[in-house]
Amino acid sequence: MRAFIAIELPDSVRRQFSEIVAQLRKTGVKATWVQPDRMHLTLRFLGDVQKEQIDIIADALQQPLSLHDAFSLVSDGLGAFPNLRRPSVIWAAIAPLDPNLARVQQFVETAARSAGLAAETKVYHPHVTLARVRNPAAARALGAAVESYPAFRTDAFDVSHVSLFLSELTPRGPVYTRIHEFPMKRSVS
Repeated sequence: MRAFIAIELPDSVRRQFSEIVAQLRKTGVKATWVQPDRMHLTLRFLGDVQKEQIDIIADALQQPLSLHDAFSLVSDGLGAFPNLRRPSVIWAAIAPLDPNLARVQQFVETAARSAGLAAETKVYHPHVTLARVRNPAAARALGAAVESYPAFRTDAFDVSHVSLFLSELTPRGPVYTRIHEFPMKRSVS
């Protein structure tokens, strides 16, 4: 089973992402644009895992997240991996309004390692993927379009739970199924 752990986005924020995607699509660059209902903030991609590993991860996340306060995030800025000259992934940056995102991401990393998964070697860069570019060498116009929106910012949104998803790859794109939801203490005002 392919799986990942993520923060779900409210519809209002997904709409804001959809509006910027509509503008970026006007470049005509061939890309796979993420559908709004599939947009999320990944905390850890787990890859192919066994049911037993899913159970270990779920057990490891339940307590620390239930004791953790809810918090707020905002998307602040657009960018591309590896860079805007040859973009292969277009993303919207997530800026925490407090330090809780890093703490929650560390809970997730610890849970993944408790299930026998290798430690993540890349530094966590919180972002929401908007598009995957098919030919980065021909996507300079898209990079320029992303650069033309330096002040893109969504409304702040509350994070009150973390979810564990299964991801099934289909010809029509991935299908995400939430199999666990881990609520946090409500303290966002």
